[in-house]
Formats: sequence, C-alpha cells, structure tokens
Amino acid sequence: MKKAVIISAVRTPVGRYMGALKEVPAYDLAALVLNEAVRRAGLDPIRVDEVILGQSYQSGEYVNIARMSLLKAGWPDSVPGITLDRRCCTGLDSICFAAMAIQSEHAEIIVAGGVENMSQAEFYLPGEIKWGIGGKRGMPRGHGDLSLWGIPFYDRIQRARVMSQPEERYGILPTMMSWAETAAKEEGISREDCDRWALESHRKACRAIESGRFKEEIVPVSIPQPKGGSLIVDRDENPRADTTLEQLARLKPVIGGVCTAGNSSSENDGAAVCVITSEEKAKELGVRPFASIRAFAVAGSDPRRTYVTVPLAVEKVMKRSGLKMDQIDLIEIQEAFAAQVLADLKGMKLTEKDYPRINVNGSGISLGHPIACTGTRVLVTLLHEMRRRNSRYGLECICGGGGLGIAAIFERETIEP
Repeated sequence: MKKAVIISAVRTPVGRYMGALKEVPAYDLAALVLNEAVRRAGLDPIRVDEVILGQSYQSGEYVNIARMSLLKAGWPDSVPGITLDRRCCTGLDSICFAAMAIQSEHAEIIVAGGVENMSQAEFYLPGEIKWGIGGKRGMPRGHGDLSLWGIPFYDRIQRARVMSQPEERYGILPTMMSWAETAAKEEGISREDCDRWALESHRKACRAIESGRFKEEIVPVSIPQPKGGSLIVDRDENPRADTTLEQLARLKPVIGGVCTAGNSSSENDGAAVCVITSEEKAKELGVRPFASIRAFAVAGSDPRRTYVTVPLAVEKVMKRSGLKMDQIDLIEIQEAFAAQVLADLKGMKLTEKDYPRINVNGSGISLGHPIACTGTRVLVTLLHEMRRRNSRYGLECICGGGGLGIAAIFERETIEP
C-alpha cells in the first residue's frame, strides 16, 4: 500500500458571518485555494486526478461545488470533482478519502479540502409546496422554521441542525447546543470553565495573528469594490482581542445551562485545500511533504450525545496508528462548544498539563467554524505549526452534527536536528 503524503496546504482567511467574504461565492473561494495549492506544489492542474471538496450547505446555487470550483479556477475540464458532506467532519473527511485513493493506487495526485460560505446559505421553500400547503406542523419557530402566511419557509443553516437526526427516534434537537449542554451535565463542566476556555482560545488566536503565524498558510482574497479598487482580506476576522472574562460572564445562556454565544463557535466563511500524493510521487516532483497521513478513523453515537464521538474516534485512530497519546506533539480538538471540548478532554484522559499542546493557535470559538471548511482549515494550520515547531506527530479530531466524529494522525518523518 502506498504512503499518502501532503505536499501543499493553504487556506483563505476565515470571514465573519456577513463579514468581508459575504459576497464572494463559495466556488470562487475554493477556486482561489485550488490554484494556490497547485502553484505551491509546482503542479500543472492537468496532472490532478481528482478534486474532492466538502460542503455542508449545498443548495441550488452550489451544485457539486468541487466540479464547479475547478472549472471556475480555469482547470482543464478533464479533471473530475466530487463533493462530500459529513457535517463538521467533512473537511477532514475529504483528506482521508483522498488518502485512501492514493494508498490504493486509484489516483496519483488529488486536491482535497472544504469550503463554506455560510453568509450565503439560502432561505428556501420546501419541495412539498408543489402539491399544496397547510395542515403540517413545522419546527419550533427560530429553529429553522420562518413560515410566512402559512407558507413553509426555512433558514437552511438553522433547519439543518434540527434535521440532522429523525424526530420520531430522537425527538427535536432544536440546536447543536442541546448535546453540548448534555456534555456539561454528564461531565460536570461549569460555566466558568467554559468561559475561561473561550477566553484563552481568543487570546491564542490573536497572538497567532499579531505575530504573523498564519501569514504563510493564508491566501489573501481580493474583493472588487463598487467605487473601484479592491479590498484585500488577508486576516481572520473572527478573533476578538478585546474579549474579557467579565464580558463572557455577562452573556446569557442560549437554552439554559452553560453555553452562550461567547463560549460557542460561530458561523463563518472560508475555503482550504491540501494536495495529497504518494511518497514516491512527491520525491519525483522534488517537493518536501508537510507530513504523511499515519491513520484516520470515524465514529458514531446517539445524536443527543454527539460529544462522545471524539474520544471514540481518537481511541480508534490511536489503536490503528500504534501510538500512545503522550507521543503526540500537537493536538487539535475542534471547538464547536467549550463544554464539548472540556468533556472530550475528559474522555481522552487529558488534563491541564496537556493544555500547552492543545489548540495552540485557537480554534472554532475564536477563529470560527465554516462547517465543511473547518476540518481542512484546522489541518492546514496544524501542518504549518508542526513544521514550524519541528514536531513529529499531530492529531486532529472533530465532532459533527448527527452523532458523528472523526480523528486523524499526521506524521513528519524528516525531523530537523
């Protein structure tokens, strides 16, 4: 079996919801990183066997965004593309699917990643309106149901949260925050603990931005302006340097409990991709890999306890890799909610002494969570940080709506003396 390696890793800045990237279509964001990724790898796009992109908020505007994006990028129309969705896990999933194709010799070079423009997620009328309206019970208002004059009308982002599990089996989960509150109750996570974690996330992200740590991995986005010229977006918009513990403490819980807007992730826009190939092909191309893909695993659980999928996936991937947790130099646990991260740390038997190697540049609470992009965005940052620190092993893990989880281990085999 071939060894799959990553030879290029880039991303756009993460845009705030309704922020600077709100008018940039998702396929344009993806096209930008596709072109930059192959440029950095010294590749002509004609050599790419496949583009695999994740997008969780697909719609009539975004049909098979992998294919649309590579065509927008000007690539040969002989290059195929496929779009995946495993909710928040998607961006890492696309990398793993690419690795499997490389390992099994079904492809030599794949560009994989994720993209999301949540600012452009649609409002929509369900298809059932074609045969009449009325007489049906909608979801609770504010949870995706925006019905007007008896006509069903939905917010795709909010609707997706309640539609990630069948109501007749699990009841209505009005928000992903429902299972984060379950995590807090079951694992004894306090509001203060959540707020402290959120504050530190913002501090780490702001330090990374101000020190220029993200500069190498970010592809600036140029946005034409109505009166001429262009706005260049080259920094993540979400992190807040003015965040304080006192401010966080004043925020009201959203559904009662410990989770607030301040200690939860946000809706965002962005794109990220990696170029995956075999170790032999990387040598042939004369490109030094960032890392090899040592192992990956996915897990599932009751959607009402989604947080447990991270420890489950991590347990699987550690077993497959043959490694121990104390061998991992850097750990990325996607921050959907501070309560979820703290519960997952308990499940992984990690304590405060491990914090210096966890989410060292911030995560979803500070940098944002453009759903299908996140898994790749986190990986891009992890790979650049591993190279910067001369680390050998990196672990990334994410939970996803509907009771899903994914974990992967990346290895740098050429460690600088």
